[in-house]
Amino acid sequence: MKKQVNLVNIAVAAVLLTSCGANKTQEATSVGTKEKGKTEQKITISSPTPISTIDTTQTTDKNTFTMVQHLFEGLVRFDKDTQVVPGIAESYDVSPDGLTYTFKIRPEAKWSDGRPITSKDFAYAWKRLVNPKTQGPNAYLLDSVKKSSEIRKGKAKIEEIGLETPDDQTFIVQLETAQPSFLAVASIGWLAPQSEEFVNDHEETYGTTSETTLYNGAFVLENWEGTSDTWTLKKNPKYYDQEVVKLTEVEVQTIKEENTGINLYLNQELDLTKISGAYVGEYKNDPGYTSYLDVSNHFLDFNKKANTVLANNDLRRAVALAIDKEALTKYVLADGSKPLNGLVPRNLYQNSETKEDFRAYSGNYLTYNIKEAKNSWKQAQKKVGQEVALNLLASDDEQGKKVSEYLKSQIEENLTGISIDITLQPKNNVNQLRQDKDYEISLSGWIAGSSELDSYFNLYVGDSAYNYGNFNNSTYNQFVETAKTKHANQPNQQFEDYQQAEIQLLDQEVAQVPIYQSASNYLVSKKLKNIEYPLYGGYFFLRNAEKIN
Repeated sequence: MKKQVNLVNIAVAAVLLTSCGANKTQEATSVGTKEKGKTEQKITISSPTPISTIDTTQTTDKNTFTMVQHLFEGLVRFDKDTQVVPGIAESYDVSPDGLTYTFKIRPEAKWSDGRPITSKDFAYAWKRLVNPKTQGPNAYLLDSVKKSSEIRKGKAKIEEIGLETPDDQTFIVQLETAQPSFLAVASIGWLAPQSEEFVNDHEETYGTTSETTLYNGAFVLENWEGTSDTWTLKKNPKYYDQEVVKLTEVEVQTIKEENTGINLYLNQELDLTKISGAYVGEYKNDPGYTSYLDVSNHFLDFNKKANTVLANNDLRRAVALAIDKEALTKYVLADGSKPLNGLVPRNLYQNSETKEDFRAYSGNYLTYNIKEAKNSWKQAQKKVGQEVALNLLASDDEQGKKVSEYLKSQIEENLTGISIDITLQPKNNVNQLRQDKDYEISLSGWIAGSSELDSYFNLYVGDSAYNYGNFNNSTYNQFVETAKTKHANQPNQQFEDYQQAEIQLLDQEVAQVPIYQSASNYLVSKKLKNIEYPLYGGYFFLRNAEKIN
């Protein structure tokens, strides 16, 4: 007998239940009157970087993804507590063995041009994500779907994928192995539908401007030409849940200098702006101050290309152990960020049997140790020479500048003979240089799109689209593969597999140096309420937000 799950009932239950641990999200509330007047529902907010692309199969950076979550919606979505609630699907069936999901598409769900959204739109988008000819960097997210992994690796035909569309309202997904986090993965914008007809009509220009994209989320995009520093979100008149969307217009400005955003906020010209560092201490008592810990890993990534100095394990270890992360987060960042000593951040995933968070289970790696750092550097010098000059790639925003300067000082002061030259670039450029493998060391970050543990471990799998640093370790690959297949529904064994993978990646190979788990801090107008800050997906969500008097 199939298990019938009605998402409307789940939504009601989600209101009644209080989440904890990894399922808890801090929702900011603003001070303001409850009196409802005829307030114009238009706001202006800032973004620290421009949009890179709004083709959902190609989106990678979280600032862009924050916008994507407003413009597109999948079969299901996250609510304010990061619980799965109804999206474009109004209900679903799960087979007893957890291998078959049957989704029912809302008959009232429409594209922004008025055409109905069908099961074929989901099948097309998911196939486009994994098809080697059109593949996106997040194709691995569908590895649990029948034949999907083989397809993205070119070992099976796209027609073999485990997706069925028996009619316009029914979308069936067949999994290779049961995946407890499958619905959380299906909630993120990467798996939103796409109209095959519309994509084909616009070919290479699809997703590159606001005019060459079709939307199905709470908002549509206007005034974005692909490289614009400003753009507009407007309420989507075709969205199925019109009553909950109160805002009619959201003007977005790219503001890299936080001081500029703060001044605009204080002059009531900006309703939401991000702050960090010393500004957090200065404005933490402001009525609009909001803060929460991201599910993120900000790290140093080494390009371990053969026959380069960074192919030397001892050199990488020396750099890793020479960094005082506690001092960085306490005195330099000073914004609520926490030191991180593992690939996976806190609050991503709990063992369903023991309720233990994976970070607590797996332990700490590459912690600050000057003595061991110097010993590793002495060993490295036997192979790479007495002096080494390295380049550190980082973003040109205030956070990137501060952290890279601190890392430079730590490495140069603690490891005599190593010099660090810093290259600052806009975030989109940093991402491109990493993709091109055109860097030595990069200061990078990965923020969870869902609760899927594999989203972090996938960064270093041999054939991963995100494996920019030339890391390839068969033992690591095998532990990760076993964790997400053979032990996918055995949480204790799966945790052990992933722990062994972390040991290989960090303790044995030093492929990455976890530095800190970031905090997000905002100044939000007291007239703006009901903003959601989900654990996964975008930084914030304005679907239910409202401006009051």
